[in-house]
Amino acid sequence: MVCVTGQRQCERLIMHGRDRCGGDRSLHVVHCAKTGQNFMNTPYEADAIEYLFTCAQVVGGQLSVLRADNVENALVEYAKHAGVGIIVMGASHDTATGADAQQENIAIRMQRQLPHVEFDII
Repeated sequence: MVCVTGQRQCERLIMHGRDRCGGDRSLHVVHCAKTGQNFMNTPYEADAIEYLFTCAQVVGGQLSVLRADNVENALVEYAKHAGVGIIVMGASHDTATGADAQQENIAIRMQRQLPHVEFDII
């Protein structure tokens, strides 16, 4: 499972996820937005979704776009339901402050809820 946002850097996450799957597992590319917020945090939302869909399709993956009050719980439940063995997530080079530290915390909290899943933070 590859957790993505609407950013262009997500293509590298999807490619890394494809490499980790090795072709013998399903590749789930998942984007989750908080209920009531713009899906991709961009005025070009349709273009961003189309871009993610194309990236996922090129590598044989399936894009799922979710909306939930609690993004972390939604991703954990998706992983459990899909029987995910590896989760690929992005991390900033500077994880010591601000939103980047929060992103790191989300990955750590998800790891606690999914102890049998390998996390690959790149």
